[in-house]
Amino acid sequence: MKPKVILKRSIDAAMYILFLLLMGQCVLRGATHEWLGIAVGILFVCHNVLNFKWYQTLRKGKYNAMRTIQLIINILLLLAMLLCMFSGILVSQYIFAIGSGKMIELGRHLHLVSTAWAFVLMSVHLGLHWSIFSAISKKIRADEKVKKVIHIVCCVFVAVLFAYGIYQFADRRFWEELFHLIDYQKEYDYSKTLLPYFVESAALSVPFIAIAHYGKKLLIGRNSRRKCKDEKN
Repeated sequence: MKPKVILKRSIDAAMYILFLLLMGQCVLRGATHEWLGIAVGILFVCHNVLNFKWYQTLRKGKYNAMRTIQLIINILLLLAMLLCMFSGILVSQYIFAIGSGKMIELGRHLHLVSTAWAFVLMSVHLGLHWSIFSAISKKIRADEKVKKVIHIVCCVFVAVLFAYGIYQFADRRFWEELFHLIDYQKEYDYSKTLLPYFVESAALSVPFIAIAHYGKKLLIGRNSRRKCKDEKN
């Protein structure tokens, strides 16, 4: 694997992990939460700089359904992350501390919604590019029977995480944050430690990753079958 590719994957992994930590705002509060938010913002900028060629290809080639969907997801994710960073600065009480009164109140509401949507869109974005990780796993040298067993174990593991993620979505009433059905003072479980909250947040992202990944496979498969049918005719 090329050094640039390794750098890209490392930044993506770090950004995802830090975002999961930030989802536990009831655990990591104060200046720690703000510093982690700044770190995610820096990594997001690095991610876009390293993938700048993608912006250069926007006006090239034809747009099919899959490419259009990816474009929409990427634009929405970019907007959500920018709103996250902007609102985070507004509500900062330790590092920036520039907001006051109505500005802070607006920032809190905006931060709640933009963070929730950034989390969902980041998960979907990851799912749309999950084939990269699947390709890496296929390069592992092992006996075919061993590979089959590993594949079955992974499928079961993903299914369990998917079910647990749906449970977390319902238990945390995550839709309330997505659609601003509550204020920013949502009742969080402050008795939880960082590790359980991190695992729960990771599980919460799995349904979005899985739906995006398998939805993409179904769409590509349908397009391939349609193309073959057209060529035969």
